[in-house]
Amino acid sequence: MALFQPFRALGLITDAVPFAVQRRGAATFVTVYNTEKLRLILVGPQLKHAISALACKGDLTFAACRGTIVECRRVHRSGEYRGGHVGDILQLLVLGDRLLSLGADRRLLVWRIGQYAAPEVSIQLADDFTPTCLAHPDTYLNKVVVGSEEGRLQLWNFSTRRMLFEFAGWGVPVRCIAPSPALDVVGVGLADGRAVLHNLRYDEAVMTLHNASGVGTNADRFLTGSEAQAAALAAGGAVTSISFRTGAGVPLMAAGGGAGVVTVWNLEQRRLHTLIRDAHDGPLVSLHFFPGEPLLMSAGRDNALTHWVFDATDGAARLLRFRSGHAAPPTVVRHYSTGKLLLSAGQDRAFRAFSTIQDAQSRELSQHHTQARAKRLKIEEAELKLPPVLALDACDVRERDWSNVITAHEGDTRAYVWRLQKYALGEWVLFPPAKQLAGAKESQVTTVCLSRCGNFGFVGSESGRVDRYNMQSGLHRGSYCRDAKVMQQAIQRSAPGVPAPKELLESPGVTAHDGPVRGVCTDSCNRLVATAGADGYVRVWDFKGRGLRAEIRVGAPVARVAHHAGTGLMAAACEDHVIRMYDLEAARLVRQFRGHGAAITDMQVSEDCRWLLSASLDGTVRCWDIPGARVLQVMRMGAPVTSLSLGPAQDLLATSHVGKRGVYLWANQMLFGSGADIVPSEEPVRVRLPDITSSGSGPGATAADAAQQAQQERADLAAMLRQTRGGGAAAAAAGEGGSSEEDDEEMADAEGAELRQLREQQHADHSSSSSDDESEGDGAAARQQGGSGASADGELDPAKAAAAAAAYAARDAAGAPQPLTPQLVTLSMLPRTQWQNLVHLDTIKARNKPVEPPKKPAAAPFFLPTLAGVDGGRNPVFDFAAAPGAAEGGDGAEAADPELAAKAATAWGDEDDADEADEQPGSEAMEDDPEGGSGEEGGGAGGAAARRRAAAGRVLRTAARAEHSQLVRLLHACGRSGDWTSLVAHLRALPPTAVDAEIRGMQVLEGAPEEELEDVSLLLQFLEEETASNRNFEFVQALLKVTLDVHGDVIAAHAELAERAQRTQQRLAASWRRLDGLLQSVRCMVGFLGNLQA
Repeated sequence: MALFQPFRALGLITDAVPFAVQRRGAATFVTVYNTEKLRLILVGPQLKHAISALACKGDLTFAACRGTIVECRRVHRSGEYRGGHVGDILQLLVLGDRLLSLGADRRLLVWRIGQYAAPEVSIQLADDFTPTCLAHPDTYLNKVVVGSEEGRLQLWNFSTRRMLFEFAGWGVPVRCIAPSPALDVVGVGLADGRAVLHNLRYDEAVMTLHNASGVGTNADRFLTGSEAQAAALAAGGAVTSISFRTGAGVPLMAAGGGAGVVTVWNLEQRRLHTLIRDAHDGPLVSLHFFPGEPLLMSAGRDNALTHWVFDATDGAARLLRFRSGHAAPPTVVRHYSTGKLLLSAGQDRAFRAFSTIQDAQSRELSQHHTQARAKRLKIEEAELKLPPVLALDACDVRERDWSNVITAHEGDTRAYVWRLQKYALGEWVLFPPAKQLAGAKESQVTTVCLSRCGNFGFVGSESGRVDRYNMQSGLHRGSYCRDAKVMQQAIQRSAPGVPAPKELLESPGVTAHDGPVRGVCTDSCNRLVATAGADGYVRVWDFKGRGLRAEIRVGAPVARVAHHAGTGLMAAACEDHVIRMYDLEAARLVRQFRGHGAAITDMQVSEDCRWLLSASLDGTVRCWDIPGARVLQVMRMGAPVTSLSLGPAQDLLATSHVGKRGVYLWANQMLFGSGADIVPSEEPVRVRLPDITSSGSGPGATAADAAQQAQQERADLAAMLRQTRGGGAAAAAAGEGGSSEEDDEEMADAEGAELRQLREQQHADHSSSSSDDESEGDGAAARQQGGSGASADGELDPAKAAAAAAAYAARDAAGAPQPLTPQLVTLSMLPRTQWQNLVHLDTIKARNKPVEPPKKPAAAPFFLPTLAGVDGGRNPVFDFAAAPGAAEGGDGAEAADPELAAKAATAWGDEDDADEADEQPGSEAMEDDPEGGSGEEGGGAGGAAARRRAAAGRVLRTAARAEHSQLVRLLHACGRSGDWTSLVAHLRALPPTAVDAEIRGMQVLEGAPEEELEDVSLLLQFLEEETASNRNFEFVQALLKVTLDVHGDVIAAHAELAERAQRTQQRLAASWRRLDGLLQSVRCMVGFLGNLQA
C-alpha cells in the first residue's frame, strides 16, 4: 500500500477536446460547469485512456476513449459502447435518442442510446475520403454532413445508409463544420485560414472570409513579390471552431484557430465586426454562442474557459467571466498558512493561489493591470509579466500588515514581494543599493527566504551575495559577508560611477559564498541564519550581527536545501544525489540519505520533523524516516515531480509534475488509511496521478496495471476487514474447507460487486500498482498470519477474500447493511442529509421561511376531482382519469361512479366522516364489511349515500386519518408478524419531510380513547427492537428524537408508554457504555504512546 494515495487535482479546466454544451431549464451546462458562474458541478470517473471527444444529453455524458464510447450518468459509469471502431473516435454527435460517432477508421456509426451491444447503423466511407468532422444541418432529418482531409463534403442519410450528395470542396482540409441559423447554410472552417458559408441546397458558396483564424493580417493582398509570399505564409492558420449568434441583434459569426485570436464577423455587412486579441494564450479549441444571448464562450489549450459579452456601443467584446489554470506546467508549489491555500508558479509567468477546499476561490495574483497596459502599448501581455518563478517563500504572521510573500524569478536580478491579502504584487522591489554593491554588477537572484516573524526577507544571488531587507519598508538592512572589514573598505573606496578596486571586489570576504547561493533559511527565534552554496559549504551566521558563526564543509556542491525552523535541522541536497542533514546549532552532520539516482528537484521536512520528502528526476518520491535514518517508502507518481509541499497538518501532499499543468493532491494514508499496511521498503510503489476529484484508472494504464490494481484492491479490502472484524471473516472463510465451484463463482461475483461499490461510492484506493507491491502485501499478510486466513506465501486467498467481501457487502431485505457481528453497531449507510435533516427539520423550515406570505391559489371548480396528499390543500392535483366519468354522470352525484365518489370525498375531507358513519352499528356498510372498511369496497351506492349523509359535519379526526397512512398499516402488520423489515425499507425510502409528516400524523389529541394509543406503543416497540439489534444506528436515533418531540407529552402521561420508552433508554445506555469504554481505551493507549514519544 502506498503511503500517499491520489486525492484530487487542482487547476485542470480544459484541454484539447472541444466542450459539450446543453441547456437544462433556465441553466446552461458545459460538460460539468454551470455557465452562470462557471462553477464545477460534477466530475465523472477517471478513464483508462485520454478522451478524444465529448457529447451529452440530459444526465448522460458520452466520452470517446480510443475506439470505445463510455457513457456516464452524472458521476457514475453506466455503460460502454464497444466493438464499433478500430481506431480513435474523432467526433460524437447526439441526435434525439441516437448517438453518432465518426472514427479515424473511416466509419460512421449510429448507436441507439442505452443499447451497448452493437451499433444500429454502420457506414463505411470510401478509401479516398478521410473524415475529419461532421455536423447536422437544421431541418435535415436523419442527415449529416461529413468533412474530409481532401477538402470534400459528403451529405449522408444515416437512416437509409445512402450518400445523397458529394460537394467538390476547396482542395484544402476541412477542420470544422457548424450549422448556421439560415436554412441550408453551414459554416466550414478550412486549414488555410478561410471560413466559408456554403449553401447545401444549391452547392454554392454564399460568402468566403479570408484569414478567419486571425493568424495573419491579410497583408498579402496589398503587397507584391516576395513580401506578399512571406505574408501569405504567415497567415496559414487553420480555422478550428465556428459559432453563429442567434436571436435579435446583429447577425454575427465567431471563428478562431491556432493563434488564440477570436475573429467576429458581421454577416449582414460582410465585414470584420471585431477582433478579440489574446483571447487565449494557446490554440483555440471551441466556440459557442448561447442561444438568444449576446454571449460567446471560448475554450483554448491554455487551460482556460472564457465568456465574452457583446454589450458595448462600438460592438466590441468585453470579458465577462473566466476560469483558468496554469497554461504551462507549474514548477514551484508551496502550502500557505494552515494548508487551505496552495501557492504555485509556472512557466506561463503566472503566480496563482489554489484553494484546497473550494475550487472556485482559486485565482491568479495580479501583476498590476498587465492586460490593460498591454492593450495600451499594443504588445502581448506575456511581455509585461514577470519571468517564471524560481523560488518563493511565504509567512502568514504579518499578512494583514504588509507584503508576506517573496519570490525569485528566472534571469531577474531583483526579488519581488506580494501581498496575499489583496492577491496582488506588493509595493517594493528588493535589490541592493548601488553603494552596497561597491561598483559590482547586479547578479541573478537564486534563492529567497522570509524570517518566521515576517519582518525580514533574505535574498541570495548568483554572485554569492546574501542581503537582508525589511519587508515593511523594502529597505536594505545589510548583507552577510565573511570579512566585514574588506566589505567596508570596498564600499568606502567606491563612488557613483567609480567601482572599488578589482582586488577588493574579487576578495572572498565581500560575499557569503564563492559562487551561487543555493539556499537561505532562518530559525524560529531569529538567532541564526544558514546559507548553502555551490561552493560546497554550509555557513551559519548571526542573525542580528551578521557575523560568521560556523562553517561546514559539505564535500559536494549543494543544489537546494530544506529547513525545519523548530529543531534547527537543515537538509542539503547535493549534486552527488546524496541528502545530508545538519544540526545548525551544533554545526555538524547528523544524517545522510542515499538512494536517488538523478538530480533532486525538491525537498521538504514534515511539521513534526519525523519525515523528509524528496523528489528526483529519476521519477521517484522518497519518504525518509529522520529518527530511524532509513527510507520509509519509494513511490513512482507518474511523471517526475518538479516540486512538492506537505501541508502543516501532514494530511495532504501537493506535487507538480513534468509536462502536467495541474497541481496534484495526495492523501496521507497514515492519517486516512491503515498505517499497519505500509511496510518500509526500498522497492518502488507505483501510484497513478489523481484526477479532478479522486482516484480511478490513470491514463495509459496497461492490462498488467489493471491486474495489479485489482490485486491491490483485494489486499486493501482484506486489510479493512481485518480492522473492522478482527480477522474473524477471514478466519471463518479459512474454516469452511473445500467449497463447490458454484460457491466460488458466487463469492467472486460478490467480491467484484464490492470492489465496484468501493470504486463508485467511496472513491477509495484505485492505485495502479506494479508487481513490486507483492513484497508490501507479503509483509502485511505476515503480520496477520494465524487468524487472517492468509496463505503460507503471504498472499490472501481470492476465495477467502471473496467470502470476506460478500460478508462485508451483505444487505438485508430492507437494503440496510447487516452487522458483521451482533456486538457491533452498524450504520444505515444512508446519505447524511437524510437522517441529519430529519433531526433539524424545524430549524431548516424556519430558515427557509419565505419573507412574503404565500399567495392563495385560484379556487378550482367544485366539480373537478382532486387527489389526496400531504400538500393537497396547497397544491391540488387534479384527477384527470376520473374526469370523463364525472362528465358522463348525468345529474350529479346520484349517478356518479363509487370510485369517483370515494376520491372526491377524500379530496374534500369527507372520508373520515364517511368512515365514522360506516362504522356505526346497524349501517349497511358495517354489515357488508365486518372490518369496518370504507363503503367503496363493500357498500356500493349505499356507501356513497352514507357519505353524503355524513358530509354534513366535516370534523378532522387525526387518529382516523392516521389509520389510513402507510406507516400505521406497516406498524400493525409488522407488529403482528414480529418482523420490521418492510417498515424499515419504507422509512429508508422516504425523504425527511415525509418521515416527519408520517410521525406527526399519528399525534393523539387530548381525551382520545385508549385504542388510539396502540399506534404510538407499536412505534416505540419498533424503535426499542431496532435499537437492540444495533442496525441503522444513526437513522434510528433520528427517528427516536422526532418521536419524543412529537409524542413526548402522550408518552409521559401514560405509564405503559413511559415504561416502553424507559426500556429503550436502557438499551441505548448499554450501547453507549460499551462504545464509550472502547473510546476511552483507545484514548488512554494513544496518550500512553504519546508520552513515551515525548
